[in-house]
Amino acid sequence: MRDYFLYPAQTNLEFYAQVIDHPYSQAQRRRIAGAYQFALKQVFPLARGSGKPFISHLVGTASLVLESGCPEDWVIAALLHAIYQRRVPFAGGLSPEQRRSVVSGQFGQDVDDLVHRYTDFEAEDLGRVTLDYPEANADVVTLRLADELEDLCGNALALHGNPDADEVVIRGSYAWRREAKMREAPSLLEKSSTLGLSGIERGLVRWTDFSAIPQGIVDFRTGWLSSVDLADRE
Repeated sequence: MRDYFLYPAQTNLEFYAQVIDHPYSQAQRRRIAGAYQFALKQVFPLARGSGKPFISHLVGTASLVLESGCPEDWVIAALLHAIYQRRVPFAGGLSPEQRRSVVSGQFGQDVDDLVHRYTDFEAEDLGRVTLDYPEANADVVTLRLADELEDLCGNALALHGNPDADEVVIRGSYAWRREAKMREAPSLLEKSSTLGLSGIERGLVRWTDFSAIPQGIVDFRTGWLSSVDLADRE
């Protein structure tokens, strides 16, 4: 049986198979599938710095939230967690504030509120996981922990950054990101334990062991430092 905390779903089909294994009604399944289709339309054709399609990151984050036994709205918010960021395109070119009425109209005010608070948390606290930040309720922190773990799964972090720039002072290079994650790891583990997210905690222990990265995987680095638009790439 697949361990989703170590290998979260990456495609819609893998995610749907995971959803089916949970006690959702047909209406709930359709709502979740609708959230995937909505997210795909907004973020295509973005890719992560590792080269992985951005939609796979959203799916993986939602997969971890789902496997943690979180409410349906949290799972949907995980699928949509990046769409209020200015760097993420949106159908019709709507501003982040204009996007909120679209999301609330399709998925409800609770989903919109969670995605909005998550976006504020990322922007104001630079993504650091803390329970002291006013907007950092358990739902926001859970999404952030899932986002952090998804970013690490499969040694993906080793594929970020410029292969010719390993100095840790170069923000965005693999070496810089690795050192940053090593500093953040104790806080990530602490918050996972505090919220009772034992599966996410176990996944973080596995994927923050950077000494286990297969030799040679960095040879496949893309040279991209962050998410890019594949439409601008040959």
